[in-house]
Amino acid sequence: MTTNKVQRIAIIAIAAAFMAISSQLTIPLPLVPLTLQTLSVGIIATVLKPVDSLFSILVYLVLGAIGLPVFAGGAAGFGVILGPTGGFLIGFLIQAQQVAQLCKLAPVIKSTSGKITLFILANIIGTIWCLAMGTVWLSIAGGLSLQAGFKAGCLPFIIPGLVKAILAAIIGFYIRRALKQNSYFKVESYK
Repeated sequence: MTTNKVQRIAIIAIAAAFMAISSQLTIPLPLVPLTLQTLSVGIIATVLKPVDSLFSILVYLVLGAIGLPVFAGGAAGFGVILGPTGGFLIGFLIQAQQVAQLCKLAPVIKSTSGKITLFILANIIGTIWCLAMGTVWLSIAGGLSLQAGFKAGCLPFIIPGLVKAILAAIIGFYIRRALKQNSYFKVESYK
């Protein structure tokens, strides 16, 4: 196995561990807890290559599905993915894909403010996708009307989601800048 492959696997594993740790920082709400998961997904997707972003979130989901307590509040098992909050977990894949694909446009933007703006927009779009997926799933799996699902699974998370999207973009930008000398994080490698 080459050094680049080992480095890539290690980066994916670290990102999945970052997700697991951020999932444990929760504020309980009636149906869906407030966590740092979407912030972590945003940072991961802003920093990593698109396919690696997806792999890291997939590793996280598989670890939780097989019983490791990595989901919010230490939850685990495939039943969590199929349960009322499972749409948010699956939504992380969509969020990561959307953010990472949009962040690939960064090399064509020359200014720092332009890149940060791109990253913020990418993270907001990714957050919207995650909230939409989670809300629809919550409505179906929780036996709620779409309106009740929106009130429980989206409305309380709009402002926190925007804040986390902005933070993810800024943190991701500075991580990419700090690591740009590493071959994995070189701007050309995101094409």
